[in-house]
Amino acid sequence: MYEKIPTELKQKTQWVNVWNGSKVPMQTGQKKAASSVLPDTWGTFDCAVLNVEKGTYDGIGYVFNDDGLIGIDIDDGFADGLLNQLASDIISHCHSYTEKSRSGRGVHILLKGNLPFKGRNNRNGVEIYRSSRYFIMTGNVLLYSEIIENQEAVDYVVSKYFPDAPKESAGCSASQRIYSPIYRKPEHGKITLKPEYPPITTGSRNLSLTSLAGQLHNQGYSKADIYKELLFANQQACKPPLPRSEIETIVNSVTRYRR
Repeated sequence: MYEKIPTELKQKTQWVNVWNGSKVPMQTGQKKAASSVLPDTWGTFDCAVLNVEKGTYDGIGYVFNDDGLIGIDIDDGFADGLLNQLASDIISHCHSYTEKSRSGRGVHILLKGNLPFKGRNNRNGVEIYRSSRYFIMTGNVLLYSEIIENQEAVDYVVSKYFPDAPKESAGCSASQRIYSPIYRKPEHGKITLKPEYPPITTGSRNLSLTSLAGQLHNQGYSKADIYKELLFANQQACKPPLPRSEIETIVNSVTRYRR
């Protein structure tokens, strides 16, 4: 059911293949093991699917690469053929692309947001990743067929199911800076007090402002100052601007973590 996999995933070159009974990712271009951290061992969606159609491999996998997409894996999501309480709780909060796993017993959820660590397995049936892992994809859609931004859901899952996970500061390194303002050099002896905020597209508003909030938080800005600056950036760069409640959620989420 690969045709039901979201188009935005199909357009990325972050695909690998797999055999039944194995979780080792394989390269789409040759019969060699792939790596979840080496992009030159990944391939296109079309190539991965073609390998399955030819019988070279049995399945396809999508690699998470720290690009704002987060994957949640629920190992055992069903009871008597129905979603169990664990899966229902997480799915109902995420409202984003959800599919059955290859085994038919698990659930994969993909959504956009900021995760304060690379990934974790809580050893109690739930895993969450933003990079260095891959999901064996099926396209067997459950409830939600589109990938959406939902930082509130990410925060909920982390808080409830990964309460002891180390918290890295959002935006703490250059590799996590998804969005940054432009600081102009002084001209004619005049210094511009506020930076310029490049336009932010509709699909990346939450993620971009979360990145900006993380940078300000790391620089020592107070919660009130971060909120004020994000309101300004939201009006200047986001088309259309996010609701004020969304800005409050972003600031509350980012400032929870230690600098």
